[in-house]
Amino acid sequence: MFKNFRLFFVAIASLILLFSCLKKSSKRDVPENLKTAMGLYLNHRRDIDTSRVKFKVLEVAYYEAKAGYICEFKVNMQTKMMDQVRDTIGTMTANISKDFKDVSRRN
Repeated sequence: MFKNFRLFFVAIASLILLFSCLKKSSKRDVPENLKTAMGLYLNHRRDIDTSRVKFKVLEVAYYEAKAGYICEFKVNMQTKMMDQVRDTIGTMTANISKDFKDVSRRN
């Protein structure tokens, strides 16, 4: 009987410790996490020459849906062509998952 109680106590203590260590994101962290996810997506794609094109995410407006976030980003794009740097600011839309790992551009 004492062995079963001890095993039960260790299991409960382990679960409490596990769930207390998980970081919960607050509403204030969401815009920064969205900007970071979009910046990583834009600057680390295989089809873009990152030595010539750099993206910087300036602002984000988002809506939280069931599957993730529907976002509109204000993005600064800098391109180098023949020793000239061109600077362009535009908007991009994307869907981002709740864990900020999956980014899919919208048209």
